[in-house]
Amino acid sequence: MERTRSAHDEELFLSKPADSDNCDSPTVEPLRIFKPQSPPAEKQSSERFRYPPPPSSSSLTPASKHSFPLPPGASSSAAPLPYPEDDDLKPSTPPRAKLGGVGFMWKDVLQKNIDCGGFHVQLGLGDQIYGDRLWKEVPLLKQWLAMSGKENRKKAPWTARHEEDVSHAYFHYYTSHFDQPYLREAFAQIPHVLQVDDHDIFDGYGSYPAYMQDSQMFKNVGRIAVEMYLLFQHHTTVEILRNVSNDLDLFTITGQGWHFVKYLGPAVVVVGPDCRSERNQSRVMAGPTYQGIFPKVATLPPSVQHCIWLVSVPLVYPRLEAVESLATAVTTGKKVVNSGYNVLGKVTSSVAGIVGGKEVVASGFSQVKKAVGKGGLMGSVLNQFGEIDLAEVLKDMWTHETKDLERTYFIRTLQGIAQQKGVRMTFLSGDVSCAGAGLVHDPSHPSDHKTMYQIITSPIVAQPAQNYILKLLHNQKSLYVPQNGHKSNHEVTDTKEDMMEIFHTDASGSPRELKKLMGRRNYIACVAYDPEAVASSNFSSAGSVINGGQQGLNKLSLAIDFVVQGDGAFTAPTKYGPVIVPHLEFGR
Repeated sequence: MERTRSAHDEELFLSKPADSDNCDSPTVEPLRIFKPQSPPAEKQSSERFRYPPPPSSSSLTPASKHSFPLPPGASSSAAPLPYPEDDDLKPSTPPRAKLGGVGFMWKDVLQKNIDCGGFHVQLGLGDQIYGDRLWKEVPLLKQWLAMSGKENRKKAPWTARHEEDVSHAYFHYYTSHFDQPYLREAFAQIPHVLQVDDHDIFDGYGSYPAYMQDSQMFKNVGRIAVEMYLLFQHHTTVEILRNVSNDLDLFTITGQGWHFVKYLGPAVVVVGPDCRSERNQSRVMAGPTYQGIFPKVATLPPSVQHCIWLVSVPLVYPRLEAVESLATAVTTGKKVVNSGYNVLGKVTSSVAGIVGGKEVVASGFSQVKKAVGKGGLMGSVLNQFGEIDLAEVLKDMWTHETKDLERTYFIRTLQGIAQQKGVRMTFLSGDVSCAGAGLVHDPSHPSDHKTMYQIITSPIVAQPAQNYILKLLHNQKSLYVPQNGHKSNHEVTDTKEDMMEIFHTDASGSPRELKKLMGRRNYIACVAYDPEAVASSNFSSAGSVINGGQQGLNKLSLAIDFVVQGDGAFTAPTKYGPVIVPHLEFGR
């Protein structure tokens, strides 16, 4: 089988457009064709998963009839990068019309793509589809959810009928969603590099108790979802990848998870570690995976100045400590003093008696789950067992205590590589239903190798978090990254965590109290530029700041804008920023 060449095979050059105000960018995924084998009929429920027939060819626009071509001149003209995240709406999302539907922000992406002469690439942060729904739509999976007893669910067999129905479900989710107006045109016109996250599989995948993660249902649903992710988002298959002798496309280290290192020209590299396939309640990735990825970054060529890590869940993010303590109290049946819970409007006293009171806080916790991107399967469907609560949901976060040592190891190792290589490290994330920017840094040595920016984009399609949830996250507690091998204890170190205040006014123009995080649909646009060239007369009106195309010879910074949806479906998006990620001087 000959592999179709995709946008990922190209070295995409990155530079700054002349009018950066008009250039913003999102993320997209490619379409693959998959036809599952028909297994023999079985004596089970006659109810099957069905999906509607595809539209007739006469109803398709020209863009939806074609594959995904590179735009003309994409490798030779200056262009920014768009980063979209959470690219699908939950089927039950009530404000679908109020938000403007699936295509509202994608329509803006297409217009910006024209305004700036063409985005070079879209970087997707995961959740390109909403796979949670298959647990409500595939009858065989609904039967499994209805089983009583952990052992029964763990030992339930996976059959050929399961294989066919789940394959058909994911195939339908991709083909129907990727054919949405404006979304399909963006996919067809803008090259893309896409990361996997839980909703591409189903909500919270990897963070469930072991008896569920190890069940035949979870393992096989996860396998099929990853196969579909590779097919529709990377135009390849597991069989093809395992027979390739190099790792220029996607690569695996442990046999679980597919990672990538992509060059956006000689000066900017994108690293996409798979943070789902090896995940469990105590880790995000296995030790050998780090030991395989870090050397690839440490041996990048000298021309590389910026390394952008597509890490779907933020590493730098405000803590939900008050909520975690309350969640623990609910789980253990203890009482807890928690004034922070008043923010949810569910408890009027500062002392919340929680003994046996899960139902009292359930509605409030459901809103907190949305703040950590867990409003679907993990937040509701499996709660019917009475076994998955907020304490479990919070384990999906990098900032949870179960990931503490791993997170510190990740950050501290990258700081060391940054110092050795003179490469600025930046994290790009989504998954938490809000937009914002933070950083880890040494306040006494601004912009040295310890400075790493965290850019967080809210969904480009899905419903964002509510304001009262964001209040929980706007705390002023000082946080520091401990030294390697130590747990976080809030002691002062050489690396401080901060969230940046970038949202001073709302999209409506009114002043904002909550300046660090915003709960509106958005995407972000990024351009690489040479500050000295911009300030000098050498800045080209054509938009390129790279003399002679020798990008690696210039000292490049990144400028990142947040493009945010306004009120209603008819208001033009508002731009916030830019957040400037500075060049790192070698040895600093």
